[in-house]
Parts: sequence; structure tokens; C-alpha cells
Amino acid sequence: MIKNRVVKVGLIGLGDMANAHRTMISELDELKLSALCDVNEDLLNKIGDIENVAVEKRFNNMEALISDGEVDAVISIVPNHLHARVLELCIQYQKPILAEKPFTLNFEEAEYLKSLYEKQPIPCMVGFSYRYTPSFRYAKELIQEGKIGKVKHISVRYLQSFGAPIYDVPFLWRFDKAITGTGALGDLGAHMIDLARFMIGEFTSVSAMVDTFVHERKNPVSGEMQKVDVDDYASFLAVLDNSIPGNFVTTRNAIGSGNQHEITVYGDFGTIHASCERPYEIDVCIIEDKEVQSSFETKPVSESYKRQQLEDFADLILGKKQEGTPEFFDGYQNQKILERIIESAESGRTVLID
Repeated sequence: MIKNRVVKVGLIGLGDMANAHRTMISELDELKLSALCDVNEDLLNKIGDIENVAVEKRFNNMEALISDGEVDAVISIVPNHLHARVLELCIQYQKPILAEKPFTLNFEEAEYLKSLYEKQPIPCMVGFSYRYTPSFRYAKELIQEGKIGKVKHISVRYLQSFGAPIYDVPFLWRFDKAITGTGALGDLGAHMIDLARFMIGEFTSVSAMVDTFVHERKNPVSGEMQKVDVDDYASFLAVLDNSIPGNFVTTRNAIGSGNQHEITVYGDFGTIHASCERPYEIDVCIIEDKEVQSSFETKPVSESYKRQQLEDFADLILGKKQEGTPEFFDGYQNQKILERIIESAESGRTVLID
């Protein structure tokens, strides 16, 4: 365990998402970006120059970075089909890691990693970033304090529009099952699952359907049409702890939705609605003094609910784990639920999680 010194971080994968992590690292005194890895040599050197990373700490091979004795911890931002391999190497070399979601390409990989992890555990955080949205954190606290009474049911949505036919998006890796595993379900649905687990509790069963709206997209290199073999839409009913029912919908074909991730929680005498697009306010409706009717009120969310994701990663590495940090088990359980959703959609029946 690293104590009382700056954690030297190696960043694997330098695509768009890595820019946000580079910024977060720069904001924390506990972390220092000291190594980089990407297969794109030009991008590797460009980012290396910007971040003043030594030339000998710029890698094309992720195992070389992970095994480097001067790298204390790893942040991995790679496509889904590489998630399991990065985690396997970090377990092998006993390197703390922040891994992206979905946890793995499929549940078979998750099961294999679990067998390794139980023998050689490491500090492992999974990138369920919406746990750090202030409005969600505030809503969770109100629910735990019983402000809306006993929770009766929930509704969760994660809607985007970029995949809609009108935008004519070309064939990307996110539309290729061999690389991404699933479509909207794993990309967006994984966040819905984690938000419900974070705020409400464990899933006990699911009943699901998935669909693909755009069956072919143009290959940007060849210009030929290529088959899409992942989902554009997924919806499922679920039962969570204490027999709480929930309905979940996700799609990348919702015109007018940018990044619309939201949850509504209904209790005995109140309702809370929170959205990632409004991180510093929530909508609350609470019946007070046995009044017959009440209306929604928008409440501000204090800056005190703001917490940077990598703060929890640094604390996890330094032996100061914070409550609610998404760890290895959260990733594993999330992947299990994704597997059960697929099983339910394919079989047309309700499936128990365990």
C-alpha cells in the first residue's frame, strides 16, 4: 500500500475520455501523471509533450506500462474488449487500477477475473462516474434520511440521440459486438444499473427487451455498408432489494436528448427526481401535514455534494477508502446483471440475478 507520497499514475488509452482524466489528475496533489500508453505513436508523443512525460515512460504496450516499477497505479481508458486484459495484468503485477465500464466484454470474462482477484486482490475502482454527480449524491442522502418515506418504486432513463438515423453516424467500434459486447445496454445501461444499486440496493430479477433500429452503417474506410450487431435500445423491468420494482429505458436514438441520465424515486409520501444534466438542483415533491395535494419544488444542491471521482481513487490507493467508492465487486455485479438482461431478452422470460 502506498502511503504519504504522491501516486505516480500510468494512463492507458489517450482518446477523448482520457482528456477528462488528465484534467482530474492535474487537480489533485495526491496524483501525478508519470506514464502514458497508446498504439497511436503520434498521439502518444503529442500528449507526452503536453504533459511533460519522459520519453522512456511513453509506451505502445500496456503490459510494459503496468509492469513498470515506477508506475504506482493505472487508469485505463480502452475499448471494451481490452478491459479484462488490463485488469488481469494489474492483478498479476499487483497494481491499483481505475478501470472503465462496462466491467468486461461479457460475464465469462468477469467470472475469470473474479477467480484471479479473490486470490490476489488489489485496490480496484470501476469508472461509474455518475456516483459523483452532486444531484444524485444529494438525492441518495434524502432517500436514506427517509425524507420521502419508504421507497415504493423507481424509474431510470439514460437517453442519447447520436445514433439516430437522421445523423447518419458511420460504423464505429461501439457498433461492433466483437469490440463492445453490447450497444446502448453496456454503454449507457451499465450506468443506469449502477445508479440504482448506488441509490436503492441490489437487483434480484429482470425482465427485458432489446432492439436494433439501424441495422447497417457505412464503414468510414471502405465506404461499404456494414452490419450492426449490437442493440440501439434496451428496456427492462427489475425488482430490487425490499421488493422495490423499477423500470429502466436506454437508447441512443432519442431525438432531443443530449446526455439525459435521470432517476425518479417514488416514496410513501414524496418523490425525488434528479438528472445529470442538472447537477446542482433536484425536484422534490413531499406531502406534509397530511395535505391532499403538493407540487414539485426545485431545490438547490450545495457544493458540498461535489466530489471529484479521482479523489476516491487516490484515497482507495492510500488506504483511506470512502463509502460509496465503486470497486471490483460493483463492476462484477454490474456485468452479471447485464448478462441476465441479455438472457431475459433472448428467452422472453423473467430471469433471477442469482
